[in-house]
Amino acid sequence: MTHRPDVLELLADAHAEVERLVVAYEATGDPERRAALAEQLVAALERCARAEDQTLYPLVRKLPDGECRVAAARQRWSAAAATARELRDADPDRPAAGHRLDTLLDRLHEHAAYEEDEIHSPLRARLRRRERRRLGAAAASRLLEGRSGAE
Repeated sequence: MTHRPDVLELLADAHAEVERLVVAYEATGDPERRAALAEQLVAALERCARAEDQTLYPLVRKLPDGECRVAAARQRWSAAAATARELRDADPDRPAAGHRLDTLLDRLHEHAAYEEDEIHSPLRARLRRRERRRLGAAAASRLLEGRSGAE
């Protein structure tokens, strides 16, 4: 039997992968490598947002203050994605790229912390492991959509 991660584990892993891409970007000075990593970063953020929108957020809306929780999570993720696009479009040798990188890391940490406290934790308490695994299968397909072999 194959392991089917639950949706919360899967999305936490997706957040960690985005952070690894940022760290890899920061670690290299090669402009071509940075450009490729920035493209991967934007694509990974878009896939993660799609997975959250389609698997988690419908359930979160049923929680007390669910609409507010979803709006806050989307706002944080949108800010991170916008910063990732700015990083992708920036000259990696300019100081502005470093500033965007720092801002992006801050926004990613803020989003991940918010999601754990306001979304993952309440859903973990409400959903059985079997349901989280079923949702994990749906989220996995969203996280793989549009993924190239380059990532």
